[in-house]
Amino acid sequence: MTIDLRKKAEENLISLAKTAVISLDKKGLGGQRARVALALDISGSMTGLFTNGIVQSVCERTLGLGMNFDDNGAADVFLFGVKDYSVGEIRKENFYEFVSREIRPNYPLENGTNYAGVMQRIADEYFPGAIGVKKGLFGLGRGKVTVKAPPPEEQPVYVIFVTDGNCFDGERAAEIVRQTSHLGIFWQFVGVGRENFEFLKQLDDLDGRLIDNANFFQVNDLKKISDEELYDRLLGEFPDWLAEAKKKSLIK
Repeated sequence: MTIDLRKKAEENLISLAKTAVISLDKKGLGGQRARVALALDISGSMTGLFTNGIVQSVCERTLGLGMNFDDNGAADVFLFGVKDYSVGEIRKENFYEFVSREIRPNYPLENGTNYAGVMQRIADEYFPGAIGVKKGLFGLGRGKVTVKAPPPEEQPVYVIFVTDGNCFDGERAAEIVRQTSHLGIFWQFVGVGRENFEFLKQLDDLDGRLIDNANFFQVNDLKKISDEELYDRLLGEFPDWLAEAKKKSLIK
């Protein structure tokens, strides 16, 4: 039975990759390379999405895109709740039961949601030292996020950021979005459920950025959205960002 389930999952992953190709071609992104990251909410309110397999499905759907986008056919997985974590890569060799094996036993769900920590972690992963926090007078206060733009990269970073609610650190998260607008990072925020997501809507139209480097859409029920529609929506603003990022020499 386990062998049959794994084979079925592998066949589904191949189907996802093929569906992703269709969406990429429609958006004029055939042959485009990008480093793919998936940031997953592990706050307590996500319990149902973890237990009913939705989060595993999100990982597999992201991998379907990563198999076409990423130079090594993988996606880097990050987690955020009160704290933030780097899990490592999800790839064809380890995707089966990734959540139940790599996430659930090692990262208990947390009682709160912060965005800024994982966003800083992602920026540091791909652009080390580019984003920093300048302390206030005498080293006091929360400090201001600063950016030191590196030379343009060959490949952009495409981040799928999945959450079911708003955060406690919106001011700092917004500042990181502003500062990473000077880097080759695109943030695709996905709100899951019927939350209002007022803050993510604000990030979508945030002022003070070099270029528009973020998009947001909401899905009430991830089980009910087709793979094709999901990929089309995930790639909705990425082509426009790519064009602007190249004009600004953020990427080659």
